[in-house]
Amino acid sequence: MKKILVLGGYSAISQAVLELLAKEEVILYLVGRDIQKLEIVRDHLNSIGRSQVYIEAMDLNKIEEHRALLERATKQMNGLDLLFVCYGVLPNQKKLEQEPEKALDNYFTNAFSTINFVSLVANYFESKGKGTIAVVTSVAGERGRKSNYFYGSAKSCVDTFLEGLRHRLFSKGIKVVTIKPGIVDTPMTANLERKTLMAKPERVAQDIVKAFEGRKSVVYTPWIWRYIMLIVKLLPGGIFYRTDF
Repeated sequence: MKKILVLGGYSAISQAVLELLAKEEVILYLVGRDIQKLEIVRDHLNSIGRSQVYIEAMDLNKIEEHRALLERATKQMNGLDLLFVCYGVLPNQKKLEQEPEKALDNYFTNAFSTINFVSLVANYFESKGKGTIAVVTSVAGERGRKSNYFYGSAKSCVDTFLEGLRHRLFSKGIKVVTIKPGIVDTPMTANLERKTLMAKPERVAQDIVKAFEGRKSVVYTPWIWRYIMLIVKLLPGGIFYRTDF
């Protein structure tokens, strides 16, 4: 049975992914801040699938507790095959522009905590000679835009980290996948004004589950975002800086 550790066990995207995974015989260890939300997800997964589900409430910003969390999860599941990271916050861009001293929480949640935990798991997988790390980042990290550059810069940090980690682990047989969703219809994006090209979590989840077993190291979901962001990145500064997005 595949053993999967999920950071962000009740995010909208995670729940859609877990519904697909629960139909297989897998062992799941879900981590999130709210134990009641985790219990709801666990009970639902138990009702629809054949998976074994364990849960743990933890604030992942407490990076000093990461090592112990990994040890508990691997002991409970008797190993680990896949780490799936799918959590984050969408900060208020305007607020952070006026109060940049409050931006540290954004970087801790959206970048530093992920980098720390993934580094620990990378070392664990390296010692075993196998494993898969899949991390959800965002197309927002592709180019700094005035509408969300605090959030985007955090995701860009994770993207660069994962690329370096992938380079390090390539010859070791360990897979590192960067998953880049576009705009997804979740509670985190509920206040966004633009709804164009917004995808449902269920649609994104299908691409993510395929990515776990696929050969691609970077996956855009839905696929059209690969080409949208290619255009955005290729725009000359003289044109780009006149845009309003």
